[in-house]
Amino acid sequence: MIDIRTAAPFVRRFQGRILVLKVGGACLSHAGTRRRLAEDIAVVHTLGAAVVVLHGAGPQVDQLQRRLGEEPRKVAGRRVTTPAALSALRQATQELNADLAAAISAAGAPALGLSAASAGVLEARRRPPLATPEGVLDFGFVGDLTSVNALPLLQLLEGGIIPVLGPPAGDGQGGFLNVNADLAAAHVAVALEAAKLVLITQTPGILLDAEDPRSLVSALSLEQLGALEHSGVLKDGMAVKAAALRFALERGVERTHVVSGLAADGLLGELYTTHGTGTLVTRLPEVEGELPAHELEPARRPEARLEGSLAGQP
Repeated sequence: MIDIRTAAPFVRRFQGRILVLKVGGACLSHAGTRRRLAEDIAVVHTLGAAVVVLHGAGPQVDQLQRRLGEEPRKVAGRRVTTPAALSALRQATQELNADLAAAISAAGAPALGLSAASAGVLEARRRPPLATPEGVLDFGFVGDLTSVNALPLLQLLEGGIIPVLGPPAGDGQGGFLNVNADLAAAHVAVALEAAKLVLITQTPGILLDAEDPRSLVSALSLEQLGALEHSGVLKDGMAVKAAALRFALERGVERTHVVSGLAADGLLGELYTTHGTGTLVTRLPEVEGELPAHELEPARRPEARLEGSLAGQP
């Protein structure tokens, strides 16, 4: 249970600030969990933050890909995207995107589902073959992000609407490319100059032992995160998440988090309590008892970001 009085300072800090939330597909597999997460996202919006949601669809794509007669293949936490896998991705994410947007709207916060490709928000180029633990590999219809068009997102935020963004990205020629949702969320957070990037996943946060939830690390600096990466503690999907956190922090996002989407109040407890529930990752180590200077800055309205984006445009 979150105490309203102790949450008040956090509420004030986030009012008018942009928060980018990425929800993993595993957290959206069950209607009950999806509904609870939608309610939590609606609460964040109601408390005055400008929320942008991106989602993955890993389990949903796996299921549909098998129905299409193909066994999913992943290497180093990344999907090898065949034509069948790309078709499964497009179909699965379209349905999941609509379900999540509808659930958030039903919870009291207006939301609009968008395809990152058709809305022109994310553009990527096809990834060349890469060296992997299995040798040099062509990942197929997989892209590396090249640009983010933040304007559609900012226009929705100005109107008080939560954009709910799903993959794939566009290739700039009317085609589609699979992009990692964690990295996509990091790129969007940077483009929006977000105050926070929150990765909502099926684990409690960053763990020293992937099999032991009691090994949760509550706070890390970028240097400490790097030490975990080099030690091999972070593997597969968590290694990709670490890369996304690093990308965002090194390019101006103030704070990043990894939290559970399966635990009750995982998101709200991380955002609106002093103890948190997951892992906070910052550029520099946090000093206990001190507020970072950026937390004391006046709130920035999304309207101000929109005006800046439109400056000089016809």
